Amino acid sequence: MFVALVLGFATTLRAADASVTAAAYWDEGIKAYEMRNYKEAVEAFEGIVALDKASAEVYYNLANAYFKLGQSDETMSRPFASGELGKAILNYYRALKLDPSMADARYNLELAVDHTNDTESIPQSFIATLWQGVRSTMTSNGWCATSLVMLALLLIVGMLYLLSANILLRKIGFFVAIVAAVAFLLSTSLALSSRNALLKDNRAVVICNDTTPVHASPDSASKIIRQPSQGVTVRISREHSNWTEVVFADGEMGWIRNAHIEAI
Repeated sequence: MFVALVLGFATTLRAADASVTAAAYWDEGIKAYEMRNYKEAVEAFEGIVALDKASAEVYYNLANAYFKLGQSDETMSRPFASGELGKAILNYYRALKLDPSMADARYNLELAVDHTNDTESIPQSFIATLWQGVRSTMTSNGWCATSLVMLALLLIVGMLYLLSANILLRKIGFFVAIVAAVAFLLSTSLALSSRNALLKDNRAVVICNDTTPVHASPDSASKIIRQPSQGVTVRISREHSNWTEVVFADGEMGWIRNAHIEAI
């Protein structure tokens, strides 16, 4: 019993210490970014990630710092020469994964993606694009909460319809119940869709200094079928030894070394 209490107390202390350290890193990162010391800002925000205390705001600021670092380092022969673009895009995606409604992260992501060499994709239908747009306005938890609110409203107006003797109130209850039922079904579908997309997210970002070869098979001697730049988004199909088979936005598949991609 005593040992369990001591261990529990020690765990609490470590958690509290990590929170204090994360807060210090945050202040350090924000200050460094404002002073245009982007390398120090990156190190500070990466410190929070290493403590497993990252939030959408942390990933967003880390992405901004990487992007600015890649553009501002005068010692580089060209922008993003040390892979900063890929890391910026990776962290914008991670921010949006935690908070899909973060408009600034989505806007900056689009700007960053414009610097890659592989933006071709299979066009989606209007309905699919609209569905994804609506789904991204909230997290799965947000849609779940909305669904519960609509269910509660449906029950209340349903009782109003069944128990009220006033014809006008019954009519209002009936029409509001229809709207609440539709909203409940829609928000529930969006919650399930958002959760499913989160659980099955197999996206990754190419991380390299410039471009990296994609081979026809998991062998460096095999044919090079593509050379995507840093920041290109792919989907992971399977892994084999030090290689990963990936699928590009246009449907083409190939093998890339594990060291050159990082999962979102």
